[in-house]
Amino acid sequence: MHEFETFVFLDVQKTGTTFIVRFLREFCTEKELRKRLHNCVSGDYDPNKFHFISVRNPLDQYVSLYSYGSERKGPLYKKFVLQGHGDLYAGSWGGFKSWLDFALAPENAGYLSRAYAAAGSGETHKLIGFQTYRFLTVAVQNPRDLFDACRSRDEIRNAYEAQKIADFTIRHETFRADIETLIRTKLKHCMGDLDEALRYLKSAEPINASDRVDKHRGEVRIGLKRQAALQEREWLLHDIFGY
Repeated sequence: MHEFETFVFLDVQKTGTTFIVRFLREFCTEKELRKRLHNCVSGDYDPNKFHFISVRNPLDQYVSLYSYGSERKGPLYKKFVLQGHGDLYAGSWGGFKSWLDFALAPENAGYLSRAYAAAGSGETHKLIGFQTYRFLTVAVQNPRDLFDACRSRDEIRNAYEAQKIADFTIRHETFRADIETLIRTKLKHCMGDLDEALRYLKSAEPINASDRVDKHRGEVRIGLKRQAALQEREWLLHDIFGY
């Protein structure tokens, strides 16, 4: 989370967060008071502040995460190497599908994140996929309490709806348009030079963009069985955002 004077950005990993934070630091007139990368607001939650979050289609998110690791970058890649699974990063489309199968399997949660595997007394990873876990980690004030209390999909869905703190969502699929909406409305009061911010938004290159393994494939297809497994694991993101 990145907390400014009147608003808070809830930064879900691999959803364009580096671009958003750099944009805010460049054009927002408010001071950044606090930051905890990809972490919850916890006791610092101020309901009087405007909160917004960034999200992405979980398949696209997984492709980006794998592609980044295939460049030997990122903490997840390093974890896989240290745990003897660095060979899963083959840097190919076939390699991605094998890696995705591994990442979606609940029994492999510990390879992705010890915290994910341990959440909810070791029950949470059986109910939700890794991208949903990352989303919930910043989408509510106290995710640990949510994980500890929920033992079914319905409980997770109901707890999220009751505890979510974001007032606005930047979707990766409409990334720049959503940021433009944000700075023309809820953040207009703290844009030093709105016109310059808009010009930058239209022309700036992506930041930390990976050399994606699907860049020459056109429509991305992973097969019906694998797609069903993805939907089964990341069901909450599909339900909430229609992915």
